[in-house]
Amino acid sequence: MKNQKGSNSKRRVSIKWVILAVTAIPLLIEGIVITFFAGFTMNKGMQNEVMTGLRSAATGALLSLDNVSTESFCLVEDDLYKGDFNVTQNMASIDYYATSNDVEITFFYEDVRRATTIKNSNGERVVGTKADPQISETVLRQGQVYTTEDVIVNGESYFGFYMPVKDSSGNIIGMVFAGKLKAEIMSYIYAKINFIILFSVLTCVFCLILVTVVTKKRFIEQLNKLSLVAQKLSKGDINQEIECETNDEFGDLTRDFTVMIENIRKQAQIMEKVSEGDLTVELVPASKQDVMSNAIKKMVYDNNRNLSEIRNAAARMTSSSGEVASASNSLAQGATEQASAIQEITASINEIAEGAKINAKEADKANELAQCTKNDAEHSNIQMKDMIQAMQDIDAASQNISKIMKAIDDIAFQTNLLALNASVEAARAGVHGKGFAVVAEEVRNLARKSAEAAKNSNDIIEDSINKTKVGSRLAFETAEALEGILGSVENIAMIVGNIAEASDKQASSVERVNMGITQITDVVQTTSATSEQCAASSAELSNLARQLQEEVYKYRLEKN
Repeated sequence: MKNQKGSNSKRRVSIKWVILAVTAIPLLIEGIVITFFAGFTMNKGMQNEVMTGLRSAATGALLSLDNVSTESFCLVEDDLYKGDFNVTQNMASIDYYATSNDVEITFFYEDVRRATTIKNSNGERVVGTKADPQISETVLRQGQVYTTEDVIVNGESYFGFYMPVKDSSGNIIGMVFAGKLKAEIMSYIYAKINFIILFSVLTCVFCLILVTVVTKKRFIEQLNKLSLVAQKLSKGDINQEIECETNDEFGDLTRDFTVMIENIRKQAQIMEKVSEGDLTVELVPASKQDVMSNAIKKMVYDNNRNLSEIRNAAARMTSSSGEVASASNSLAQGATEQASAIQEITASINEIAEGAKINAKEADKANELAQCTKNDAEHSNIQMKDMIQAMQDIDAASQNISKIMKAIDDIAFQTNLLALNASVEAARAGVHGKGFAVVAEEVRNLARKSAEAAKNSNDIIEDSINKTKVGSRLAFETAEALEGILGSVENIAMIVGNIAEASDKQASSVERVNMGITQITDVVQTTSATSEQCAASSAELSNLARQLQEEVYKYRLEKN
């Protein structure tokens, strides 16, 4: 967005030129009007003044001749006389009078020029010519004075004044003319008008200069100062001071600018404190229309509310993550102990398997020795029944071991599922950390069940070993008894074969149990490793929650 000078779409016009134009145009119009009316008035005034002067000159000329002679004018041949005084031939006094008054004097007898101060190019006086008939009619016939602004005498234009001349009886016998060259009068009038025009122009120039100086001093300089301050404000420099030098509208504007700058400075100070983490600041908007102050106030309020919630959430997260870390450590420790117990069970099962194999081998030997038991068949038969019962007990014990191993397998499966749930709960963390504690408790219960099942298995296995020993002893005694029994060799051989087959099955079952225990061991070890990873992740989560809480506590919030 362009705000620089001259970048507007419309052509920029300085206020100085606007003021000058507003001032100069009326002054120019006023000067023209004054000059026109002054010239017109002066022209009329000068014409009236000239006519008045010409009247006085004509009257004075007649009076000067009256001083020479009081008699009336008369015409002798072509000369005009005033009594005995020849006016035509003695114009010296009239010439002096005309020169002194800067006029031309002519005496008419009837309508013919008989004496005049006007001379032609040869220096001869212009006499013998007649006056204009209209003039003659007005002056000579009507007895009135006649004035004109343009009368031609000797080829030149004159302002002229004609007045009638009467004799002693009151009859009009002629007229006297007083005239002045029109060119001289107009030159004088034009000089006066030019003086007025020059005076008006100089007055306008002086007024324009005065307006320019006053405008620059009172307006332009003040506007430039305010413009410079506004430019610096637009660039973010709020450290501005404006001095109020006048007590007028510009002074009011300056004071308004000062108030605006102070308001902006307060807003900047508030924002600086907010940027430093102080959200306890208070800002009172100047009005409902103070958008910036209202926005800052809302921002501070919203940040207080949001950061308060974040702080509380961080505190709860720190507490929950600590509980999750503790539960994960307990789970890892329980899984480790469970893995150790499973290893012991595996060792015991291996011993049982070796014993089963030995039993199978001993059964084979008994089958071979059955041929030697004919004589003691009866006695051996009773003992063999006891041995069969003992072997059945061994088989039942082996079945119980299988059931226990199945229970251990189910427990291991559920342990695996709960371990997975614990991993999910550990990843979620947050406020759902309490669910992880429940999962961890279930895992501990399953671990306890596994330990009890393992213990029961150990007791049963030991019982099976004892019964196997009893069976072995009975088999040995039976073998000794069968040495004398030859008749029952076939029955004994069949029984011993069954014993051998059962021993093989027992060895195979024990081997499968051993494989299941191995798988349980792998699962328990995986669970233990996963629990350790959960514990480490929970510890890391606890550290992050504590860091988050420390960062949030850097902000100073309002107390609710």
